[in-house]
Amino acid sequence: MKHVKYGFTLAETLITIGVIGLVAAMTLPSSIAGIEKTVLKNQIKKNY
Repeated sequence: MKHVKYGFTLAETLITIGVIGLVAAMTLPSSIAGIEKTVLKNQIKKNY
């Protein structure tokens, strides 16, 4: 009988988490800028 192990190694898991972190770090600033712009527009409309 052959034992087959399923799953991921620690290295594979860390690389995946690193890639996800890198993508999040690249997209987060533009998302925050868009949200701030929308908030500013709404504040101007409210005060007008």
